[in-house]
Amino acid sequence: MFKVLLVYLRALHEGTTLINLLFQVFSLIARGVYAGLAPQPLAYNVAPLADIAGIQGSNADSRMFYQRADGSIWQTCVSGHWTNGRTTCDNRIVPANEVLYGTPLAAVATPNLTEWHLFFLSPTYTLSEYIYQQTSISTTNPSGVRGGTSCTDCITSEQFVVVGPRSRALSALYQVQNDEPKLRVWFVSAGQPNTVMEAGKQGNQVWQLIGMPNPVLT
Repeated sequence: MFKVLLVYLRALHEGTTLINLLFQVFSLIARGVYAGLAPQPLAYNVAPLADIAGIQGSNADSRMFYQRADGSIWQTCVSGHWTNGRTTCDNRIVPANEVLYGTPLAAVATPNLTEWHLFFLSPTYTLSEYIYQQTSISTTNPSGVRGGTSCTDCITSEQFVVVGPRSRALSALYQVQNDEPKLRVWFVSAGQPNTVMEAGKQGNQVWQLIGMPNPVLT
């Protein structure tokens, strides 16, 4: 009888341990599910209808541009690939008063990320640009980040107006032609809403605006 009672108590004890173990496992699972749904402490306060633009260098370093809930545009820097890289910066590039809320974004850069161009829309649907250059090229092309109404070589100064408020068509391309950088930006103009417009600039030349498709040369 004593042996039976001992076996029963041992089984009861083992059963209690198993229940506790199962409870702990389910608690961990519940915490994991909740953690996946709840905002994380380091999560970015991204605007819900915001666009995201990214650029990557030849060494896998990258920059991500996104709009925050307050309307400003921020830049996140990651050294190396996203899976094993490290965030090295998260800073504001464009103040909220210069940006259309929910703006489309387009970004291009040199292979070594020593220069990048960020395109977006202003609250008046004006095609706008911010530029970063690692080194100074001239007095009008200083090092660092520049943009806004004071940037004379940014596309902002051309006052190209995009059809709004529904158009989100915005794309850009950076290439080197005849040893000079060439920028090409595509958007839908308020002046010609039935086609795509291309704004192009090579070197220090002024921006040129062309309707697509281009005339066929004969």
